[in-house]
Amino acid sequence: MTTAHDFQATTIDGETQELPGYKGKVMLVVNTASKCGLHSAI
Repeated sequence: MTTAHDFQATTIDGETQELPGYKGKVMLVVNTASKCGLHSAI
């Protein structure tokens, strides 16, 4: 079964963040749409 730990994400700084490092920890994944032009409203 595929889990969140099988993926990687791109940080707001453009760096790759491997999610397996968070295994056994609580994760809150939020998509803030930071590049849509509305990020100042958040």
